[in-house]
Formats: sequence, structure tokens, C-alpha cells
Amino acid sequence: METKLEHLIEKIKSDGIEEARKSSQEILTQARTEADKILKAARDEAERIKADAIQEAQRIRENGEAALKQAARDTILVTKEKLTSLLDAIFKQEIGKAMSPETLKELIVKTAVAFEGRELEALIGAADVSALKNLILAKNRDHLKAPLTIKVDKGISKGLRIGIKDSDVYYDLSDESVAAFLGEFLNPAIRTLLK
Repeated sequence: METKLEHLIEKIKSDGIEEARKSSQEILTQARTEADKILKAARDEAERIKADAIQEAQRIRENGEAALKQAARDTILVTKEKLTSLLDAIFKQEIGKAMSPETLKELIVKTAVAFEGRELEALIGAADVSALKNLILAKNRDHLKAPLTIKVDKGISKGLRIGIKDSDVYYDLSDESVAAFLGEFLNPAIRTLLK
């Protein structure tokens, strides 16, 4: 009986160990399966994050390149505009220098000769009025067969506008008009040079 009991205990032990081994094997298999799922999900998430980061970096790079290109275009346009404006100002200044009272007197006298016998009106900048009146009155009385009215025009810095009195039609020989007229011929050349 003792042998039977020992044999029974041995069988119970052996069955229990076998059952525990099977159970541990199932738990281990389930744990490995679960670990594989978690690992796959983590790898998938890492790949998604990596792909998103690559896309974001590409988007940031493209936006940066576009911003740099736009800034370069803006800089070129502003530089061209500033250079053209500077050259226009220098051009206008040089034309203003050329429009001395002596030159204006010659323009008025030649216009008076061309419109012989018609009363003329000259609009002049305030800075040139006194010098011009003295030049015209002192040296050119004999050329001016008809009256000449000289008025100050605050819109003129250098040069003059001259025409038949009360006609509202003038030859505009102000520094701005002459510069604008001549600038039409010069600006395309300057713009071509800047390009």
C-alpha cells in the first residue's frame, strides 16, 4: 500500500508538474505573442513618427526656401526701385542746375520772339523770380514787344511754365517735367542695366 501511495503521490506530482509546465508554456506563449504585438505597435508608431518628422522637415525646408526666394526677389525689387529713384533724383537735380536764371531768360526771350506780339505769362519758382525779373527787364526790353507777366508757382522748384496769357496752355519746362520727359528715354536703359 505504501508503494501505491508513493506511486500515487509520484503520479500526482508528475501530473502537477506537467500541468504547471503546460500552463507556464501557454503563459509564456501568450506573453511572447503580447510582447510581439506591443513591439510591432511600437515599431509602427516609431515609423509613423519618423515619416511625420520627415514630412514636417521637408515642409519646413520648402517653406524656408520659398521665404528665402521671396526675400531675394523683394530685395532685388527694392534695390532696383531705390537705385532708379536715386538716379531720377540725381537726374532731376542736374536738370535743375542747368536751369539757371540766364537759361530761363533765354527760354522766355525765344518764346516771346516765337509768339511775337502776344502777351505771355511765365510761372516760375520763388527762388528764381527776382534774378529773372532783373535779367529780363535789364537786357531784353527790345525783344519783348508784348507784355510779359511773371508769377510765382509754388509747384515749381526750378525751370518755368510759359504760355499765352489766359489760355491755360503752357510749355512746361519745369525741372520735374523735363526730367520726366527725358526719364522716359533713360529709365528703360537704366532698368536694362539693372537687370
